[in-house]
Amino acid sequence: MFTVLLALALQQSNATIIDRIMAVVGTDPIVLSDVTAAKEFHLVEAPAGTADPTAYVLDQLIRRALMLDEVDRFQPPVPDESEITAKVDALERRAGSPAAFQSALEVTGMTRDQLRRYIRDDLRIRTYLLQRFGADRPAPEFAAAVDSWVADLRRRTQISVLYQGT
Repeated sequence: MFTVLLALALQQSNATIIDRIMAVVGTDPIVLSDVTAAKEFHLVEAPAGTADPTAYVLDQLIRRALMLDEVDRFQPPVPDESEITAKVDALERRAGSPAAFQSALEVTGMTRDQLRRYIRDDLRIRTYLLQRFGADRPAPEFAAAVDSWVADLRRRTQISVLYQGT
């Protein structure tokens, strides 16, 4: 029996982690590959000097998940496909070459269509925020209103953060 348990323990120690749940917002998981993709494609960038960039990106993805849940309830207009394409093309140029972009997609486990959906949802969030909080507000007032709203969403939503930091 001991030999079997030892063999199983050794086998598990060689296991490769494919992905890891970093947080759960409501019932939606945010996994390590989501955080990696957000960093790789500069969808979320931690400010210079951030002590734990992974924690910062994860927090922004939690914030995005909260907002997207509300956006899905109210269905703002779908962004124009050309705007989505322009943003994906800009990310590809930023990668340096189509091959580098494809490599980044493969490393993150993301497809081009998934990236397009991510960008589409970001544009939907932006449209919703402009409709809800008014495009004519001064930037600091707009940001404060959004922050207050997101804080309320956080209070009303079950959020479990599993990430322990670096």
